[in-house]
Amino acid sequence: MIVYGRRVIYELLRSPIKPKVIYLQKGAKFEDELLERIAGEKAVLVSQKEINKLTSTRDHQGIAADIGDFKTFDRREIINGAIKKGKPVLVTDHIQDVRNLGSLIRSAEAFGFEGVVISSHRAAPITPAVVKSSAGAIFHIKIAIYNTQRFIGEFKRAGGWCIVLDMDGVDIRKAKKLKPFALVVGSEGEGVSKAIKDQADLVVKIPMFGKVESLNASVAGGIAMFYLSI
Repeated sequence: MIVYGRRVIYELLRSPIKPKVIYLQKGAKFEDELLERIAGEKAVLVSQKEINKLTSTRDHQGIAADIGDFKTFDRREIINGAIKKGKPVLVTDHIQDVRNLGSLIRSAEAFGFEGVVISSHRAAPITPAVVKSSAGAIFHIKIAIYNTQRFIGEFKRAGGWCIVLDMDGVDIRKAKKLKPFALVVGSEGEGVSKAIKDQADLVVKIPMFGKVESLNASVAGGIAMFYLSI
């Protein structure tokens, strides 16, 4: 996989992942802090045309890296870590928008979640655009791709709780604190699947006071992650 963007590459180089090669656009100026991270890594200079072709975008900010196949984790490692440490897990149920997925991953990492479980069906795959939308946070958190309904069942049997974010839920401000929990966020169109709602220990909603009826999935998920974690 070719990932790109200055923040993405900076976070990549702060993680245990070692890139195969870093591509730098000729003539581009980079921050000293980023250059210090690049020092010692295999790096090659390429033209703007070449890096545009490598990344299939012009939003690369003059830098890209080949990280090979993106490494995912076994969901059991996330379950065991969450239960042992008492940390939450984010479950994305059929999130298909790459920007929403990346933003949700970024929030999960920022709020100290043990990992993110992504639907194995009808969901956005891990792509360079997801990595870019996560601002590189994806390199600092465990990601698993698995059947979300099965994951919730396994997580609950291990001793965790399931919290679903849905407009039919109770006010999140009045919700009972359950830990460790798996927070399920569904797609903006379909929401969380009924099969998972049926497994939920708690269904919460974010109260709205304006004229709009709903929030973007990543915004709502970020608010819920923060509120349930404090």
